[in-house]
Amino acid sequence: MSRSLALCGALLLIPFVSAAAVIHVPVDEATIDGALLASAPYDTVLVAPGTYFVSLEWPATPGVKLYSESGAHTTFLDGRGNAVIITIDSGVDTTTVVRGFTIQNGYAQVAG
Repeated sequence: MSRSLALCGALLLIPFVSAAAVIHVPVDEATIDGALLASAPYDTVLVAPGTYFVSLEWPATPGVKLYSESGAHTTFLDGRGNAVIITIDSGVDTTTVVRGFTIQNGYAQVAG
């Protein structure tokens, strides 16, 4: 009996690990911003082909991956010539990925 209790107690100390989710844009979330905001650590945001007019604020969530479904030749992040397309301030790590997009018409303000 005490061995069973010890095992149960040890199992309660093991942290709960959830599987990373895949969030599809525009099926699960209408926008890339919405998908990034809805993401949890190590989730993947998978974006359908198209042109997306964006100014993304990257979430302070480690390991989020932003992929296009079909590659850079069919999936565009466009800043309309006056927007920073992706701003990443904090919360990223070496597992954070942005891949498979043509990034175009962006604006960068360089701090000195």
